[in-house]
Amino acid sequence: MNCKRIIAALLCAAIPFGIADLSSAAPIALYAEAATVTAGGTCGKNLTWQLDSSGTLTVSGTGNMDEALDRTPCPWKDLKDDIKKVVIGKGVTSIGMGMFSYCNNLTSLSLPSTLKNIDTYSFVGCKSLEAVVIPNGVTNIGSSAFLRCEKLSSITIPKSVTYIGALAFLDTPWFESQKSIDDPFIIINGLLVYVDYDLSGDVAIPSSVNKICEQAAERRSKITSLTIPETVTEIGFNAFLSCSSLKTVTIPASVKEIKQQAFYKCESLEEIYILNPECNICEHWNTTISNDEEGYSGVIRGYKGSTAEKYAEKYGYTFKALAQLGDVNSDDHINAVDASSVLSYYASISTNKDGGFDYVQKLAADVDRSGVINAVDASNILAYYAFNATSKDKISFEEYLENN
Repeated sequence: MNCKRIIAALLCAAIPFGIADLSSAAPIALYAEAATVTAGGTCGKNLTWQLDSSGTLTVSGTGNMDEALDRTPCPWKDLKDDIKKVVIGKGVTSIGMGMFSYCNNLTSLSLPSTLKNIDTYSFVGCKSLEAVVIPNGVTNIGSSAFLRCEKLSSITIPKSVTYIGALAFLDTPWFESQKSIDDPFIIINGLLVYVDYDLSGDVAIPSSVNKICEQAAERRSKITSLTIPETVTEIGFNAFLSCSSLKTVTIPASVKEIKQQAFYKCESLEEIYILNPECNICEHWNTTISNDEEGYSGVIRGYKGSTAEKYAEKYGYTFKALAQLGDVNSDDHINAVDASSVLSYYASISTNKDGGFDYVQKLAADVDRSGVINAVDASNILAYYAFNATSKDKISFEEYLENN
């Protein structure tokens, strides 16, 4: 419809109401003014950005976004207060460190299906942002990514997320809503991201956890002992830093890596059991296990020749070897005597009597790592003894159990 036809239609509509003098009538807007581009540039090797007059910042192209570092400052650093909406186009795979931090007027965020990584500090302090839908395909949410987004009450996190950094959602209404009086743990996709500060005494991490995230239980001063389930494969950086009352820790064979300072400055820590002989104990400017800044006066328990033993030797810590799996009486032989001891223990506890095993013996006796010592463990010990007695190729108990 052309302009003359529009005006004619408006005149016809106005006639019944009387129009003696159109010159005095208020002007009639026939269309909305389109937003215009006010700034733009590049924000990655193959990425461009544009900010328009409505406050919408659009990122287009393919690949990773730059990071807001001293050598590559954020290209819209001086325009952050003008940004009201962010649209990340399809093809973008990473949001760079700190790129949208403290965009105080940002209210709307659209993320693409191609996105894999939301880096550290990406949206920290975006105080007007109320909802975020993280698309399926994102695997990493960096430390403090949405920290202090004080109106952020709705967050959708897909199953694809396998890493959540420290403080990623702290000080948001959504994070506060995840806390429960009945459940002291916040677990997302198997990631333990938070332990309640009031949790005390002997603590067992739930079996639904496969990774303990950075700073998840930092400074929890009431925990005295800690048992980690066989489902956990990694303990994050600073995970239990400065847990001042923690005395004993059992780290199962499933844990492949203990990150830097995981048990740093645990002043009451007396014993730590590391049951994976090949566990990677990370090191940095400070040691991973300590009572204070100077070192560790307690005992590290692990298997002979293990990484735990090497770690203890490097730092001059006390190491005590555990009996190998199945060697209940610690005589360096796995045989029918050990199986008989396990059966006797099982018979005693089945009648509510003390089985007589200390903690180290229980570790050796629970050969299937089920958490229960019974006839199945005795049967496995006997079967291994019979296998090695008749086989030319001797293998370890662990290898035997893995293959059978």
